[in-house]
Amino acid sequence: MRDAPASLRHNRDFAILWSGDAVSGVGSSMSSLVFPLIGYAITHSVVQAGLATAAVLLGNVVCRLPAGALVDRWPRGRVMVLANVLAAACFGSLAVTALTGTLVLAQLIAVGFLSGVADAFLAPASSAAVRTVVPMEQLPVAYARLQIHRHTADLVGPPLGGALFSAARGLPFLADAVSYGLCAIAVTFVRTPLPAPTPAAERTSVVEDVVEGLRFVWRESVIRAVMLWGAAFNFAVTVAFVTITLRLVRAGVHPAAIGLVDTIAAAAALLGSFVAPVIIRRVRTGLVTFATGLVLALVIVPVAWTTNVAVIGALLAVGFFLLPANNSGISAYMVSVTPDRLQARVNAAGGFIVGAVLPAAPALAGFLVGSVGGAASTLIGAALVAASLAPLLSSSAVRRLGRPGQWAST
Repeated sequence: MRDAPASLRHNRDFAILWSGDAVSGVGSSMSSLVFPLIGYAITHSVVQAGLATAAVLLGNVVCRLPAGALVDRWPRGRVMVLANVLAAACFGSLAVTALTGTLVLAQLIAVGFLSGVADAFLAPASSAAVRTVVPMEQLPVAYARLQIHRHTADLVGPPLGGALFSAARGLPFLADAVSYGLCAIAVTFVRTPLPAPTPAAERTSVVEDVVEGLRFVWRESVIRAVMLWGAAFNFAVTVAFVTITLRLVRAGVHPAAIGLVDTIAAAAALLGSFVAPVIIRRVRTGLVTFATGLVLALVIVPVAWTTNVAVIGALLAVGFFLLPANNSGISAYMVSVTPDRLQARVNAAGGFIVGAVLPAAPALAGFLVGSVGGAASTLIGAALVAASLAPLLSSSAVRRLGRPGQWAST
């Protein structure tokens, strides 16, 4: 395990995937910040602004299961190129209308939905590609490296997106379109073949493929419990974070300052990414997952009583520190216990379960802020995060889940 980082640095194909995803991640983090901001600017309604963000999540959820089945049928490299091209075209069109002052809410929602569809194909294809180009024993370190660049994107993207949005509303979307295009180009330089894992003669129907992926997730007790927790956790965190953003918007905080909240939290997550391999090696994976949810629930509570950007950022920084270790450990565990022919379907099934109720979260946040106020909405979000821990507490398999060397015996 000690030699893995050095070996991974010389893995050319992983470096290409890592770099392409890093560039695309910066663009996506900008758009994630700007979607509710431009939605509010168009409509002057927190509820309708939440609908724009919900469209992204809805597109992902609706297409996630069939996308996983199709990715296991189609060449994965080709899927990644085409999905990136689709996303680039969508955000390019959004940039044009925003820059010309002709953007309407309907287009914002439509582009959000289509970008969610593109991500529904990208996520399982990218995960399967990483498993293909990285040796099994190096997967935990590989996913920790991916966490580094993703949190770097979260660190750079929000303030850059806020600054670009202040200069011209369409600039963040233009930058995102370019980032997707660069990612598509990067995939074409991968030398390791990324073919369809299932020969045409062995394929069943798409519906049967989807069911097989769901059945595998449900049969594996650790994966099942973590996915149920992930569904509740992501929903709760999204409610809390969109609530915080809308509170700051209503309080008149400058968009660049709102982006600073994400920047402070992302800096802590980036620091956590560097120590994630050590945490994964030394701490039981199940314990890391539980601690991640508990800490984040606790730090959201005091946010209800402040709109100070520095204070909010510092509190969220504490909650974000363990996220990279949790995400890396769980991702590596899932791909290591899943057969190659099921990689995309299991990734999609897990993503579907985790994101099934997520589209309702931004709309709920907007409704709560508009009806009970920002402070009460934030406390509700914290309570939901705490309640999400129930599937982990009730699973003996998760409580027994040890370090990577012990995964095979779980």
